[in-house]
Amino acid sequence: MDTIPEYTINKLNSLSCEEVAEKLGMDVIRHRSLCFMHDDHHPSLYFSGNNREKWWCFVCNKGGRAIDMVMEYTGIGFVESCQWLGVQFNIDVGFDKTSKKEWKPLNIKKKIFPHEEKPFSRDISQWILDNNSLTEKGCQFLFGERKLLPQVIEELHIVSIEDSRTLVDRLSKTFELENLVHSGLITMTNNKMYFRMFTPCLLFPYYDKSGVLIGLQSRYLGCNKEAPRFQFVSSQKTRVFNMPIFNSMRSGDELYISEGITDCLALLSAGKKAVALPSATILPVYDLMELSRFELHMYPDQDDAGKKAYRALRRFFINHYAILKEEQLPKGIKDFSEFYAMNYGKE
Repeated sequence: MDTIPEYTINKLNSLSCEEVAEKLGMDVIRHRSLCFMHDDHHPSLYFSGNNREKWWCFVCNKGGRAIDMVMEYTGIGFVESCQWLGVQFNIDVGFDKTSKKEWKPLNIKKKIFPHEEKPFSRDISQWILDNNSLTEKGCQFLFGERKLLPQVIEELHIVSIEDSRTLVDRLSKTFELENLVHSGLITMTNNKMYFRMFTPCLLFPYYDKSGVLIGLQSRYLGCNKEAPRFQFVSSQKTRVFNMPIFNSMRSGDELYISEGITDCLALLSAGKKAVALPSATILPVYDLMELSRFELHMYPDQDDAGKKAYRALRRFFINHYAILKEEQLPKGIKDFSEFYAMNYGKE
């Protein structure tokens, strides 16, 4: 076969990687997906660019464009990847009619990774929470923009990070390097340590029913449009946010489920009992079984991902003999956070 022309390669690499990912069998929600290069439990693979023509995993520190994605996902060569993309998107990559007839579709299967139990580093995560507070940007986002109640934020032990360099320096003087890297909070690049989460950011701690710290999630507060808005500690498992609230509830009490922590904070600030799913793509089944004994409600986000999350949850609870009631937001309101902020201070 002749060499594939440069302009054809450029055309293939200008394809939307979100569309390529879907043709490979990946679920894409809100410009992100579970990474196919590691045993991902939180969507850490992001799509960027005007046409979403680039992809990047912030855990693997690896990415590229359409051809790279096919090569990495399938393990086939450059030419074969170009051929596959050409067939999928009806782009002539320069092979003749005979080779077209002989071309066979790839039998693509989702990669399966061996299970590797990597414990959540509670001591390092707790140190970060204990040695940081809310910065000016954190306060502006939570109280200025979102109008959330300070007592809710305080009770949930939410803090924010402004200067990651200072944080890394302090961590390196407190903990061994091996423990820091193994924690999933620090990455090493060219013999330098970096905080894995983009800053400035909020840090949301996850606790189990007994109040034991089991995870951390960040919410980016900066202006870099390429940075992921939410990140998780890579070693933690998917859990429900705000599980200690179960201790103050009885069977049959009203409980609201939100898709995302900021909606949960708004619900709590509005005086409702609430927990949050960290992602619309993964259901933490073990924790959700605890919710079946309550009267469940949900304000789904008014987009495809929000509606999909509601349908998946509703099916789950029906299978566990419980009902999830859908609450309606006013027309034009995208989520409960927006509804709460618009109505803050009104009777």
